[in-house]
Amino acid sequence: MIDSWTRIAEGAVLASTCALVFCLPRLADACGASPAELHESVPADGETYPANAALLFWGDAISVDKVTVTVDGEPAALVPAAFAEGLAPLAVKVEPEPQPGQTVVVAGEFCAENDGCPASITFTAGEPDVAAPATLAEASFFAVLEHAPFQFTSGCDQWEIAQTMYVHLEQPAPAAGEALVLFEVTWDGGEELGGSGIRRVARGLEPTTIVPVALNSGTLGAADVRTDVCLEVVARDAAGNAAAPFELCPPCFMRVDEAPLADGSTLPPEPLWTEADAVPGSACAPATETTGDASTGGEEPTGGEDSESGEAPTTGATGETGDSSETGAQEETSDSATGGENDPDKGCACNSDGQGGLGSLLLLGLGLIGVRRRR
Repeated sequence: MIDSWTRIAEGAVLASTCALVFCLPRLADACGASPAELHESVPADGETYPANAALLFWGDAISVDKVTVTVDGEPAALVPAAFAEGLAPLAVKVEPEPQPGQTVVVAGEFCAENDGCPASITFTAGEPDVAAPATLAEASFFAVLEHAPFQFTSGCDQWEIAQTMYVHLEQPAPAAGEALVLFEVTWDGGEELGGSGIRRVARGLEPTTIVPVALNSGTLGAADVRTDVCLEVVARDAAGNAAAPFELCPPCFMRVDEAPLADGSTLPPEPLWTEADAVPGSACAPATETTGDASTGGEEPTGGEDSESGEAPTTGATGETGDSSETGAQEETSDSATGGENDPDKGCACNSDGQGGLGSLLLLGLGLIGVRRRR
C-alpha cells in the first residue's frame, strides 16, 4: 500500500515537473527576452532619403552583420552612425556616401542570432540635409494629469503610478526628402532630489508630437512636478543636425481626476485641457489672469509686466532660468494689490488729481470761521 502511494506521489511530482518545464519557456516569452524581430526602418521602401542621413532600424535583437548594401548595383558598406547614436536601437550609414539620384538597396537577414528577419529596402538618395530642425519652442508645453493610482506594466516591470505627463512638441510640418527629426526629452533628477529622471526619444512625424510619460516616485524622487521639473528638449535629425535646446517648465496644465483606473500597460488618455486647468504663471494661463483689482485700474503692477500681459513664455533656450514660473508670487506682492501709490482706486483717498479742489477750500474756510466764532 505504501509503495502504491509512493508511486502516485512520484508520478505527481514528475507530472508537475514536466508541466513546469513546459511552462518556463512560455513565462520567458511573456516576460523576458523578446524574440528577434525587425519592426520598422527609416527610410521605408520606395522613399527618397537624404544621402548623408543615417539609416535607422527599430526591433529586438537586430543587427546588420548579415545585411548587404549596394549603390546603383555596386557593393558598399554599412557602418555605425555615431552622430545618430541613441536615436534608434540600430543606426548605420552607407559608405561611400551615395550621390543624389542613386539607388540604394539594403537587403539581408536582420536577426542577430537566427534567420527569422529577412528584409529588403530600396530607396533613392536625395540631396544632403544640412539644416538644423526647425522647432516651435514657444508653442510646446507639457501637462500633468493626477489620477487614481493603478499598477502600470511596461515589459517585465510593474509599478504604481498616480500621475501621467503629456509632452507636446511642435515643429513646422515635415517636408518630403528631409531627414527624420527626433525629439529627445530629458530631466535629470539629480542626487539632491533622488529621482531616476526622464529620458524619452520620439519621432517627429507630424507637426505635433505628443509624448506620454508615466510618473512614479522612482522617476521624480522628492521632486514636485509643479515646481521642480524643467524638461530639456533637443531636436536632432538623422543627418546629425541639431536645433538649439530649449526648456519646458512649469507645466501648462494640471488636472485631478480620481476616477478608478484598471491595472494594465496603457496610460490614461490625455484630457481635453481647458482654461480652468491652466497653471498660474505658465504660458497657458489666460492673458487676463490677475490677483486683484489692479487689472482694472490701468496701472502696471510692480511685480513685473510678464504677470499682467501673459506673454512671458515658459520655454526658452537652455540656460534661461524660467523666472516666469514665479510670476504668481510677483502678482501677490505688487503695490497696486495692497493699495499702493500705483493704484488710483486704492490707498489714500486724497489723491491730487485736480478734482474737488474748490470744494475742499470752501470746507476749510468754513471750518476756520467756526473756530473763530467759538472763541
